[in-house]
Amino acid sequence: MPVKNKAIKYRIHPSDTQWMVLHQTFGCVRKVFNDALEMQKGLYAAGFKTMSRNELNNYANRVWKVDYPYLREVDKFALTNAIYNLDTAYKNFFEGRAKYPQFKSKKSSRQSYTTNWTNNNIQIVPPEKKGTVRGQIKLPKLGLVSAVIHRLPPEDWVIRSATVSLDCTGKCYVSILFAYEQEGVAQVPIPDKERALGLDYSSPLFYVDSNNEDAGVPHFYRKAEAKLAREQRRLSKMTRGSSNYQKQKLKVEKLHRKAAQQRLDFCHKLSREIANSYDAVCVEDLDLRTMSRTLNLGKSTMDNGFGMFREFLKYKLEEQGKYFVVIDKWYPSSMTCHECGHVYRELQLGDRMWICPHCGVLIMRDYNAALNIRDEGLRMLWVQALATLLRAQVPAA
Repeated sequence: MPVKNKAIKYRIHPSDTQWMVLHQTFGCVRKVFNDALEMQKGLYAAGFKTMSRNELNNYANRVWKVDYPYLREVDKFALTNAIYNLDTAYKNFFEGRAKYPQFKSKKSSRQSYTTNWTNNNIQIVPPEKKGTVRGQIKLPKLGLVSAVIHRLPPEDWVIRSATVSLDCTGKCYVSILFAYEQEGVAQVPIPDKERALGLDYSSPLFYVDSNNEDAGVPHFYRKAEAKLAREQRRLSKMTRGSSNYQKQKLKVEKLHRKAAQQRLDFCHKLSREIANSYDAVCVEDLDLRTMSRTLNLGKSTMDNGFGMFREFLKYKLEEQGKYFVVIDKWYPSSMTCHECGHVYRELQLGDRMWICPHCGVLIMRDYNAALNIRDEGLRMLWVQALATLLRAQVPAA
């Protein structure tokens, strides 16, 4: 059976002593990452071959832990994972998935480190009383930390690692990664049009589906924009680094985090509702980041969170053996008349309604596109199923 990974994030409430250990660990992880990055840049600039992650890790154990004895006081896996993260950052850069690695700042609002499971050094202690959520989580160098255990993993899930993070508002979380064997999920039959849904992205409405309904996204950032502007004006007039400046900065960060959490909650609930109601969902392969930069829709596009919603929808459908179909972004879904199939090439971006010159039907642009996306997605599923059937019937050479 295939092995799957899934994480559960818990809120933790460290004691004063545990807070000191956490801040020390954050600092040591940041130092090791920055020193390793500086060494790699220096080797490359001098014309030498850069070190592998294992060589860097061995150098840190032999040299840095001798020169800086306080590195021995924190979790060793946290320092090792910092070096491994740098190696992953370099790979992402050279493969074109990310920018060049940057030095970590002490002033960054988010601090984190990852530690590995070994010899039961990471454990979840459930609440003693029924009906309560206050339990404990055992972490290396911290011991038992008070935590909100809102959800317990199944018994057959195995702990792999734990990532402790501090967000911009000063709240501390631990995300525990589990591995589990997933039993084979029966693939549902290719559905008909009633059990399939096409989604056409819309900046003001989030999407318009093939049932001519929209999500009605609340635009959480837009709602908080006036209050954010007011609080940021107050922040700009304060002396940087003062006590009042830090308090005001925290107010601004809390407003940003609230909008982000509302958006996350909205996308999770909406994707779950759709995944439970339909057997196939079809969407376009849109580059939302490029759209936000070129069409003057940056704030609206990022406020919607449609890319995050699409990822949530994908894994929730696949967990149930359902279909998530992505059609080509160059498919003319808006220009094609759903009634007769005529492609109206003269359609402009500002035309929200148009009349088909071939059959004379009045067309709602977004609804028409959602219908075409649904039909094209179902066509792709049938083509794929037919190709699989033909390959199975051809005898092996």
